[in-house]
Amino acid sequence: MNKPADLPAQAGANFYKEHGADEWTDAVVSSMKLGGVDNMFFVSGTELAYYQEAIVKAEVKGWPAPKLITMLHESVALHAAIGSAAVSGKPSVAAAHVDVGTLHFGAAIHSAWRANAPVMLTAGNAPRAFPGSMPGARNSPVQWVQEPRDQGEIVRQYTKADHRMEYMDNPGMMVSRLLQMAMGDPKGPVYMTMPREIAMLPYPGTARFPTRYELGESRPVVPCQDDVKTIAKWLVKAQNPCIYTARTGADPSAVPELQRLAELLGVPVMDSGSSYLNMPNSHPLYGVGPATREVDVALVLDCVRPWSPDPANSPPADAKIAWIDPDPVQSRFKTMEFRADLWIAANSGASLRAIFEAATGMLDKSDMSRIEERKQRLMKKKQELFQRDEALAIESGKKQKPDTRWVSYQAGQVISPDAIVLNDVTSAYTYAQGYLKRDVPGTYLKSGTSTGGWGSGAAFGAKIAAPEKEVVLISGDGFYMFGEPMPALWSARQHKAPFLSIVVVNASYSTGTTGVKDIYPKGYATTQNKFPGGLFDPPPNFAKLAESVDCYGEYVHETADVGPAMQRGMKQVRDGIPAVIAVRVPNLV
Repeated sequence: MNKPADLPAQAGANFYKEHGADEWTDAVVSSMKLGGVDNMFFVSGTELAYYQEAIVKAEVKGWPAPKLITMLHESVALHAAIGSAAVSGKPSVAAAHVDVGTLHFGAAIHSAWRANAPVMLTAGNAPRAFPGSMPGARNSPVQWVQEPRDQGEIVRQYTKADHRMEYMDNPGMMVSRLLQMAMGDPKGPVYMTMPREIAMLPYPGTARFPTRYELGESRPVVPCQDDVKTIAKWLVKAQNPCIYTARTGADPSAVPELQRLAELLGVPVMDSGSSYLNMPNSHPLYGVGPATREVDVALVLDCVRPWSPDPANSPPADAKIAWIDPDPVQSRFKTMEFRADLWIAANSGASLRAIFEAATGMLDKSDMSRIEERKQRLMKKKQELFQRDEALAIESGKKQKPDTRWVSYQAGQVISPDAIVLNDVTSAYTYAQGYLKRDVPGTYLKSGTSTGGWGSGAAFGAKIAAPEKEVVLISGDGFYMFGEPMPALWSARQHKAPFLSIVVVNASYSTGTTGVKDIYPKGYATTQNKFPGGLFDPPPNFAKLAESVDCYGEYVHETADVGPAMQRGMKQVRDGIPAVIAVRVPNLV
């Protein structure tokens, strides 16, 4: 839980402790830091001077406060906060300017909500006090047009809570409460706004408030013993079981628990739009599951869509299905068609441990013989898949011009085993995931959302959270452009948080090319081979973009140059310079 050692283990009767504060904002930033927030990813605004003043004051006076990290775009700032939270396991903050800055967060708001990211979005409310009537009152013409009817409404569908700080609030306590909500399972973003007049109010005496830790934290939940035994029995006796997961690896300590259960019972593990490394990718039981319609027992963990719910792609009607998740019925989604025999609100790590212990005592010789046979069969399947993929990659390497498979394969040769890899590729994300050789928990991230452009900001945030780690982003050119890479690269250069970006340049949107073919296989666009809106050829030169903010860039066109260019880019990163290696591959049409 990353709780500071000097804080109590649980809330107590006298936990409103005193903290230094001259103004309201002093209490706000102090509560953020005491609640686990190390960084505020900050974009400037007329009313946000109070954060700058409070954080500098805290540095001078020795009060707790997060570090203010200058950002150039709100979307990048919020994605950086998401990346930082994913790597650190701690809450993070992104600050924006009134309603317009909040709107500039854009699709990153969707990213935070669908990725269950424990981030605080914060923004000022434009001042509305009569000029000269009090500190913080209106003093700029623009402030007359910055007052929406309800600023929280902008993000309300995508947050666990939103709050406008008011005169009667205890500001430190409100921040602690919002952070407590963000970190409670299922985790998610919260939004806090603060009018400048409120932020600049003098604090009478000493601020007194509880920290997030002192308010208390939710603890991992385990299924009841009856359900644990039922699931264990189903898996032990199954002929064709499978485990499906997407986010179990959000807690790296849950990964060995999943591996241990899979090995005990010979159960294959399948990723379903995975956001994390849930199982070592080289493991013989990873990625070798049967066709879903052949599964007789399915254990679903931390997953929104384990399979397509249509009859042709679902487990048969008599299959046993157990679904474990902090919110198993996915209450954030209105339309959800899946069935299960057991819907269990619990945490994966603790649940897997309990199921393992129950199953261990159930195995007889017949079970162990059947399980061993299945393990051998799946190990052979894994080896065949590996050999097939290696052979296909070698064939790609014989071409004069590189393709996406070769780019992914070469990336896997260059990236170190403990580097943090962010996969923001769409049309060929399975190549990237398969060839990148991720085996260490905590070394693989994907947005898990439909937001385009998550990667650049998230990679910067990941590097801020783990400066000792190498960080690599692999992205398609469409999403790369959506992610405002120039502000992200500038931040990486200025804040000494270098990462490598590998950009697969196909000058195409898969939605506007192959997606059109899939929907209209005999349509006019397909038969005429014309896809207006689907191509942007010639594409931008992303190497030159990197150079514009004093980063390193190469634009690669030949197959033989791909690996050496990545090596050069990685060397630049190790020397402290962010690098972009853009590789031109064929268009998708």
